[in-house]
This record gives sequence, C-alpha cells and structure tokens, in this order.
Amino acid sequence: MSDVYCFGHVSTGVILRLKDRFPQPDGYGEVVQTLENHSGEATGSALVLARLGVSVTLEGNWIGDTPQCRRTLEFLRSRGIDCSGLAVKPGYPGVTEIVVSDGESRTVFGRYCDLLFTTPQWEAPSAERIGAAKIVCVDPAFGDTTLFVAGTAKALGKPLVTCDARADSELARLADVIAVSGEMMAREYPAALADPVARERLFAEYLERCAGLVVFTAGSRPLWYGRGRASAPKPGQAAAGVRCELAPFPVAVIDSAGAGDSFRGGLIYGMLRGWSDEDTVRFASAVGALICTTAPGCVNPPTLDQVRAFLAERGAPLPVER
Repeated sequence: MSDVYCFGHVSTGVILRLKDRFPQPDGYGEVVQTLENHSGEATGSALVLARLGVSVTLEGNWIGDTPQCRRTLEFLRSRGIDCSGLAVKPGYPGVTEIVVSDGESRTVFGRYCDLLFTTPQWEAPSAERIGAAKIVCVDPAFGDTTLFVAGTAKALGKPLVTCDARADSELARLADVIAVSGEMMAREYPAALADPVARERLFAEYLERCAGLVVFTAGSRPLWYGRGRASAPKPGQAAAGVRCELAPFPVAVIDSAGAGDSFRGGLIYGMLRGWSDEDTVRFASAVGALICTTAPGCVNPPTLDQVRAFLAERGAPLPVER
C-alpha cells in the first residue's frame, strides 16, 4: 500500500540554462549549464513526495526504449518510488523534452502533443493500485484515462488531487484539491492574468463549480485559496466560498521548472498530515520556492527538515499536526 498514487507524465530531457534572457528570433543565447532531467507533472510530484518520506506509486505513459529513458526509470526507482506499473515499450522513443531556462522564464520543447493527441501511449491505470493508496493524484491531460483515475478514486472514497483543469470540466468538479497555475491561466484564461477583476471572477467561478480546495498560483503574486461553495465545513478548512490570500516566499530563482509539480506535492503532504488549509498552502509554497533555488528542481527536492528550516528562517508558522 502506498500513501499516494500518481498517474501522469513521465518524461526524460535536458535543461539548458542560459546566461542571459531567452533570445529573440534569429538571436543568440549562451548556454552556461546543461542538466539531465527526469520530469513530467506526475513525476515531479512523486519525486517531491518521496523526498519528504512519503511512499508513492507512479503510473503513466510508456517509458522509452532508449538509454536516456531507462535512466529515468532507474532514477525513479532509486528514490523509492514504486514504478512496477510503468512499462518500457520496445522500440518506443519515449516522451522527451528540452527546457530552456533563463532564470525568469522557461521554454519547453517536447513530444507531448504526440503523446496525448495521437494513439494512446500508456497502459491502463490499475484500479487495484488506486484503491491501495490514501490519496490519488492525476494529471489533467490524459482525456478519458484521467477521468477513469478520477472516477475510480471517487468511487473508492479516495481524496483526489489535480491541477490545471478548466473550471467547467468534469475533473475540476470531482477534485478534492485543484491547483491552477499562471501558466494554465495564460493558456486558457489570458484575461485573468492581465485584469485583476477577471481573475476575481475566474476564482469565483472555480469556487462555484468545485466542491474542494481551489488554489491559484501565479509566480510572485499572492496565492489565492478557498473552498468551493458546496463544501461542508470542517475544522482547519477555509470557509466555503471565501477567498483567502497568502504571500509567496521570495527567493533567488535559478530555475522555475517543476515549481507547480512540487507545489502540488506539498499540498498532498499537508493533506496526509491533516494540516489546516492555511498550513498546507504555506508549506506547499515553501516547497515550490525551494525548488526554484536549484536545478533541476524536482530532481533535487528539499527534505522535510529543509522545508521546516526555510519556514522558520522566515518567521512563518510551522504546520500544526491534527
């Protein structure tokens, strides 16, 4: 039995760190560091949770039949993650990506459209493994497979955590926790990034449609979180339909790749510990901030002691066990 079951992206790639800002078309960028990376939303969350001492089962897309992709699988196993449901597909090139990072932005080149919008390139999720976990985490982009994981979790009474699903989606309706990133807003709700009133309306829409905890993240802007209007009040939870704010932790950013995945991992850790919504969101924010101070972030996630020290150094309240 695992504490957490994760289903989603398992990718192999490299991070190219630039000396200066990302160049304009026909320009030039100086690469100061090339780093091997093991990435993907589910992978990032799984690595963060494993580092915090949580047992994790990871399922998702096929693993490529290449030395690089096999190294990703071995790396995940070396971190104590149960990868028995991940299949190495003979002849498959794998899901790969190249991330170009300049410290302030990141640009991703990958094979995700081929993965998600052609023929399915993954094994069916295991209902047995889902049922054996305390919390289920699913990436939003796998269509009917995502909804199978979500529906199975709900049928078995398992809390469901996801990210970046539209407010009007079935996944958002089912989720007990949904984290919505600035990247997703830029793609699906661009007005919400440019106009504070539009952002308020969007948050209100999520609270109207979602029963669980909704969290908006957007870089250096305050985090917004709240419980859906239909939520039943419980001790330590935010009041239903009320927006709460929490200032993010400023850090010197080396690379922001994986910040959202790690934030989701921090939320799940707080759920496992029974912390209040405020403590959980603050802890997740600290994890995400620490991830940004190293590269590749989710490959080198912080320990629980490091997160607690980070909070203590900034005079932030430490989470209270329940």
